[in-house]
Amino acid sequence: LNDCWPAISWSSIDYFGNWKALQYKAKKSFENVLISSILKDNIIETSIVNDELESLSGNLELQIIDFTGKEVWSEIIPVNIGENTSYTANTLDLNSLNIDRKNSVLVATFLNETSNFYLEKPKDLELLKGAITKTITKTETGFTITLKSTVLQKDVFLSSKEKGHFSDNFFDVLPNKEVVIEFKTDGTTIDELVIKSLNSIY
Repeated sequence: LNDCWPAISWSSIDYFGNWKALQYKAKKSFENVLISSILKDNIIETSIVNDELESLSGNLELQIIDFTGKEVWSEIIPVNIGENTSYTANTLDLNSLNIDRKNSVLVATFLNETSNFYLEKPKDLELLKGAITKTITKTETGFTITLKSTVLQKDVFLSSKEKGHFSDNFFDVLPNKEVVIEFKTDGTTIDELVIKSLNSIY
């Protein structure tokens, strides 16, 4: 409670009970199935963590794209992972690729889980200017918000004066990919929806 907004720290909700960045990040970190990548000595290791009590099988889809969506590299790897375990599914030597690390992201997908891994720290990324288009549809429990952009949007932050709860927040929007968010609220309008991202800071 005793922190600025927005921030990722020990503070996870505000005075009104709205989730801050930490709450959303913590929720994702405790999913039963996670994709985790690390970079060391120009080598990216991508692992899958399976905390389910049953084995899982599927394809690990790996793709490096630039911030306009152009594919630089891709690979599909069949994976069988036992219950309650982790498995290093792929090792990639970045020295073998000619890429701009400040303008690239590794997108990894396994079953219904997706992970975005950046090759540089956020402050060093060369994020592009670009608009985020939105489509808002009224539902029985609030509103469905569909977002899209022609460039990668880093850490998109939604806020509204209407009291309610966003199903996700502080997320990335990949180039030309739709992200659908549910906003549960008793309000009848969401005209004052605010959309920000790190792209607008640079």
